[in-house]
Amino acid sequence: MMRNKLHISMVVSAIFVMILAVEKGVTQPTSSIMGQVVDAETNEPLSSVNVTLEGTGFGAATDLDGMYTIIGVPPGTYIMRFSYIGFETVERSDVLVVSAKPTVVDEALTSVALRGEDVVVDVGFFRQELQAPVSTTRLSREEIRRFPGGFEDVVRTVSTLPGVAVVNEGGRNDLLVRGGGPSENLYVVNGMEVPNINHFGTQGSSSGSLSFINLDFVDDVEFSAGGFGAEYGDKLSSVIALDLRPSRMDRFGGKVTISATQYGLDFEGPLGDRGGVIASARKSYLDLLFRALDQPFIPVYTDYNVFVNYDVTPRDKLYVLGLAAIDRVDRDQTTLENRVTNAGIMDNTQDQVITGVSYKRIRRWGVTDVTCNLNSVTYQFSQVDEQEEEYFRSETDEREGVLKAESEVRLAERLKMQVGGTFKQGWIDSRTMFADSIYDRNGNKVTPYDLGLPNTIDMDLTANKYAGFVALTQQWTPLLETTVGVRGDYYDFLDDRFYPSVRVSAGCQLSSRTKLKTSVGRYYQAPSYAWVLNPYNRALSALRNDMGVVGINYLIRDYLSVEVEGYYKRYNDLPTGATPALSYLVLTNTGVGYGGREDDFQSFGFVPLRSDGEGEAYGVEISLQKKYSQDCCYGQAALSIGKSEYTAANGETYPGQFDQMVVFSINWGFKPNPRWEYSAKFRAWTGAPFTPVYRPSENNGEIQNLPEEYLSERLKAGHHLDVRVDRRFNFTGWTLIAFVDVQNVYDNKIERRPTYDFWTDKVENTNTIGILPSIGISAEF
Repeated sequence: MMRNKLHISMVVSAIFVMILAVEKGVTQPTSSIMGQVVDAETNEPLSSVNVTLEGTGFGAATDLDGMYTIIGVPPGTYIMRFSYIGFETVERSDVLVVSAKPTVVDEALTSVALRGEDVVVDVGFFRQELQAPVSTTRLSREEIRRFPGGFEDVVRTVSTLPGVAVVNEGGRNDLLVRGGGPSENLYVVNGMEVPNINHFGTQGSSSGSLSFINLDFVDDVEFSAGGFGAEYGDKLSSVIALDLRPSRMDRFGGKVTISATQYGLDFEGPLGDRGGVIASARKSYLDLLFRALDQPFIPVYTDYNVFVNYDVTPRDKLYVLGLAAIDRVDRDQTTLENRVTNAGIMDNTQDQVITGVSYKRIRRWGVTDVTCNLNSVTYQFSQVDEQEEEYFRSETDEREGVLKAESEVRLAERLKMQVGGTFKQGWIDSRTMFADSIYDRNGNKVTPYDLGLPNTIDMDLTANKYAGFVALTQQWTPLLETTVGVRGDYYDFLDDRFYPSVRVSAGCQLSSRTKLKTSVGRYYQAPSYAWVLNPYNRALSALRNDMGVVGINYLIRDYLSVEVEGYYKRYNDLPTGATPALSYLVLTNTGVGYGGREDDFQSFGFVPLRSDGEGEAYGVEISLQKKYSQDCCYGQAALSIGKSEYTAANGETYPGQFDQMVVFSINWGFKPNPRWEYSAKFRAWTGAPFTPVYRPSENNGEIQNLPEEYLSERLKAGHHLDVRVDRRFNFTGWTLIAFVDVQNVYDNKIERRPTYDFWTDKVENTNTIGILPSIGISAEF
C-alpha cells in the first residue's frame, strides 16, 4: 500500500512539474463575463445598468435586452457591482473567471422608493441573506467546490452549517437538522421534489453516502434549517433547493476530473441559439482506500447527469432533467475472517433514476412554474452468515410520480401572492425474507413485522398525496414585511387523511444594518412508504412538528455579518414501537447507518408502529460570516448549542440519538493571487448518546441491554481539522485545476458508537478514519 501511495505521489509531482514548465512559456490568456440584468419584481430587462469589476478598470453597461459583456478579463476571482438609479446596488462576491469559458452572472435588481431625487441604495454583499427567510443559507457553486473535506459534495457541505449535527459514522451524508432525524429533509432540484440525491440511500430516509448530483451542474444551493414557507411540505425539518446552471452558449466544451476516489467526464454546449445541454458520467474507484483500511468490502458507484435548458420564447423557458445512480458492493469472501466481518454488513444494491420536465412562464405580474417528474428507486438489501447462507433479503421497487404547479402574482405594489398545488402518486412493491435463525441484540427471535406472519412476505402499496397552499406577502412599510401561508396535505393511504397547517413569518429592518426575522408554523410529514407497507401501520397519523424561530442579523461591515437565531420544535404523533419489546423505540430517532443486523432491521420499519411518540428540540446558533473581499480572505465561524429528547410509547424519555448539544466550526480561506487558494476547516463537538454494547459472555448472551440502557451513555467529545490547497493553471482555451484535500490533518482518532466484533470476540470503540489525503486534477476545455 505504501508503494501505491508513493507511486501516486510521484506521478502527481511529475504532472505538476510539467504543467509549471509549460505555464511559464505561455502568455496569460483572458476571458469574459456576460449575463442579463432584470427587474426583480417584473422580470423586465433593465438597460443602461452599470456593471463593473471592483478594483479594476473593467466594466460594461446593459443593452435594451438587459444583456452585458465584459471582455478581456484576466483569470481570477472578482467582486462585481451592479448599480442603477432607483434600484438597490448589488455586489456579488466570488465571481470566478477562467480561461476555459465565459463566466455567466445574471442579476435581478430590486427597486426602491425615490424621494424626489435620484438615489442609489447599496445593499452590499449580503442582499440575498437579508432578503431570504429565517434560517436560510445560500451557497454558490464556488463556495461548495473549495470547501475542505467536502469532496465537492452539496450535501456534505451543507451538513457542516449551523444547526446540523456531526455524523461520526464514516462515509455518511446524514442531515440531522436541529434535533431532527435523517428522514425529515426535503430535496428540490430545479423545482422538482425528489426523495434522495445520495448514493447508497437508506430506505425510508433521505440519507446516504455521497451526492450523485454533479457540482459542475449547480448554480447555487439554498438551505433552510427551519421556518420554511407554505410552498414546502411533507417534511419536518429542512429543505435543500438546488438551482442548476444553464450550459455554455459559445461552443461545445467539457471537463475531465481524476481524484483519489473517482473519475468523471462532463460535456456541454449549445442547442441552436436558444438553449444548451450539460451531461456527465462519473465512476468511483475506492479499492486503494478500503484496502488501506483493511475492509473486505468495497462500495462501487456510477452516476449520470443530463440537464437541458431551452428558451421557447424570451418569456417561456423549458428544462429537462435526467439523473441516474448505480450502486453496488464488491465483497472479498476468500477468508473466514472476511466472511464473519461481512456477515454483519448489509449488501446494498441500488438503482436510482430521476427524470423530469420543468416549464417556467415569466409575466410582467409574476412567474408560473410547472414541473412533472418521476422518481424511481430499486432497493436490494441482503445479509449472509459466515457460511454464506442468506438470512435476510429485502427487494423493493419505489416509484413516485410528481406533478406540481406554482404561481407568484403581484396583486398590488406591496402585496404578493403565491399559490400552488402538488399531486404525488407512489407505487411500492416489496418482497422480504427473514431466516429462522435471526435474533435481535437481546436474544429475541426476529420475524417479519413481529406479527407472526410467514418468514417470506410479498407486499405492495399505491399511495396518493395531494397538497395545496396559498401565501400572502405584505410589505407594510419599507421596514416591515409579513407572510401568512395556509397549507393542506391529504394522504389517502392513512386512516386520518387531511392535515391543515398555518405558517406566519415576518421581517423587520430595525436599522440600515440590522434585521429581525421570525417564523412560527405547523409542519406535517407522511410516514415513509417503507413503514406503511405493513398494513398494521396504515393507522399511523402524519408526523407533526410545531416550530418557532427568531433571529437577528447585523452587518458589521459590508462584507462581514453576524447572525443569532433561536428555535423551538415540538414533535407529536411520531411512530413508536407498538409491541412491549419495542415500546422504547421512536423510529425518527434511528436511521443513521445502512440498517441490518446491527440495528435489528429497525430502520426499515418492518415492526408494527403506532403514533404515540413525542419530542422536543431547542437551541441557539451564532454565526459570523465574511465574504470574499478586497483583502482576498473569506470565512465563517459558527457555534450551535441545542438539546433534543423523545418520549416513547413506554412513557420513558430518551435523549435524541443525534443530541450533540454543542458544535463549533470555523472555516477560513485565502486567495493571494489567481493561481493559488488555501483553505481550512476546524470542527469540534460534544459526544452524542449511545447504548452500551457487551460481549455475549458478559451479559447473559446479549450484546445490548435494551431498553434499560438505551442511549444511556455518551461518546467523548471530538474534533478535527481539514485543509485544502488549490492551484489553477489557465491556458488559452482551457483551464487545469489541481488540488490536495487532507481530512483530519493531525490524525485525531474520533470515537464512534461501540460495536461487537464477532471475529475477535471484542467490543470495539471503533474510531473513524484517521488522516485521509485526497489528490485530484481536473481539466476544463
